[in-house]
Amino acid sequence: MLIIGHRGAAGLAPENTLEALHAGVAAGADMLEFDVRLTKDNVPILAHDTKIHGHSIRQHTLSELQKEGVITELEVVLKEFFGKILLNIELKHEDSTLAVYSMVRRFIASQEDWDNVLFSSFRIRALRILRVRSRKINIALLQHANPFYFILVHRELNLTAVGFHRLFANTLAIATAKELGIFTYTYTVNRTSTAQRLQQRGIDGIVTDYPNKIAH
Repeated sequence: MLIIGHRGAAGLAPENTLEALHAGVAAGADMLEFDVRLTKDNVPILAHDTKIHGHSIRQHTLSELQKEGVITELEVVLKEFFGKILLNIELKHEDSTLAVYSMVRRFIASQEDWDNVLFSSFRIRALRILRVRSRKINIALLQHANPFYFILVHRELNLTAVGFHRLFANTLAIATAKELGIFTYTYTVNRTSTAQRLQQRGIDGIVTDYPNKIAH
């Protein structure tokens, strides 16, 4: 079972920071997941919410946000981790898709390098933009309540993976995904007992704030 560090390792260090990403590696994560948003001057940065340090990300430039506190840029993360550990980049909004794609593309020396990164999103439009760019790109649909929604999306976009909410990852949905050749994972799981139950249902990966607590 793949262990995916949530926002780096949000339970061990401030989420979506270099510190959290390094903590995830140190805690034994197989993949690092983090959120990306776009600043006013179109710089991809790591952030989950629409605001950081109390300021709207989309309405402020990188330099303006940096005056309020430390900002983790996607470029810095890629330079530090690309090719060393699997990365799961969650696109919080479709407006960041092309900027993120263009930046990741700079680190692609061969088609095989695309396998170092998974792009995930609840936003189908974001995934559609990526799939138009290349059939080699690995994309994951994130779901909430309806565990079978991925089937419709897969027909159009040929999903690599599907991320289930832990409360809606039922055995039939997981088995169906596997039959379609789709990697399955679930978010966000911080209890070992829950991870074990999901593994028994056939889940391939677990997103967790505490990679050190969840056994492989």
